Amino acid sequence: MQTPAIDTMPSFQRVLVATDFSAASQAAYRTALETCVSLGASLLVLHVFEYGEMAAPESGGLLLEMQGLRESCRQGLEQLCSESGRAGVKCETVMEDGNASDCILKAIEEKEIDLAVLGTNALHGFERLIFGSTAETVLRKAPCPVLTVGPRVANCSKDGQADAPVIFATDFDFTTMHAIRYAAYLSNLTAAPLHCVHVLPRTLEAGSQCQIVPGIMSEALHQLANESGVVIETPTCATIFGSEISYAVVDYARQQKAKLIVLGVRQASLLASHVPEHITYRIITEANCPVLTMAFASHTRTEHAAAQRGAKQVNHKHLAV
Repeated sequence: MQTPAIDTMPSFQRVLVATDFSAASQAAYRTALETCVSLGASLLVLHVFEYGEMAAPESGGLLLEMQGLRESCRQGLEQLCSESGRAGVKCETVMEDGNASDCILKAIEEKEIDLAVLGTNALHGFERLIFGSTAETVLRKAPCPVLTVGPRVANCSKDGQADAPVIFATDFDFTTMHAIRYAAYLSNLTAAPLHCVHVLPRTLEAGSQCQIVPGIMSEALHQLANESGVVIETPTCATIFGSEISYAVVDYARQQKAKLIVLGVRQASLLASHVPEHITYRIITEANCPVLTMAFASHTRTEHAAAQRGAKQVNHKHLAV
């Protein structure tokens, strides 16, 4: 199993955070600011004013109301810029008119952003609709990693974070060959332990293979980590059992008091490798820590045949993140 060559190592010198001044985006801003402080990165705070074309000149009072709202947003951006400066972070603010996802993706490209940070609210009912087209589109199309701050992050205690690990969840799909590089890089950068995690069906936990399968998977996880292209300390490779993948990953991250979960996703649709979309959504919204996703094009490569063969041996490749 060989990790595909990547021209440059991960870099996080320019961070973008999109804000609509909601509680969710405020939590995202705090995370983005802390990230910039720890990595020595600069920050771009972007607000997309989506009401710019709603009020025609002849609309009178509505136009004045929109102008007042726009001024309030400008003041909000100035306050965030000042707060960033007090924290020692170089900050730029931008307000754009238009569609939120289009403006965010445009800013990422034009400003050569290395990391985008988004905030989300809890999901209820029809998750895809509640999650919103903006977050979905950015996660799926952004050329850089996206750090999503779910609703539970702000309420999570940060006690004992010094040794908190970075969790890399994988199903050995080709996309994860790329994603582990970011997990390993951030593990090194923050001096955090790296945990590589794979989820197996709970039906295997009580069977005769319960002792054999974790060993096979752990060996594959170690190989994946060794092929990441980043020098790291020996990672902790954990094979866990669960009837629902997202909850298994989240529960493991909570038990370990993780500082970050890393996932690889497909560009074609918001999939964490081969798993249904709702698994990615649930991990993001249920986790007590931010979730870093990287979207990659789907390719069929012979280089990862060994990992796929290992997965097929236990007939579970559709049951892991």
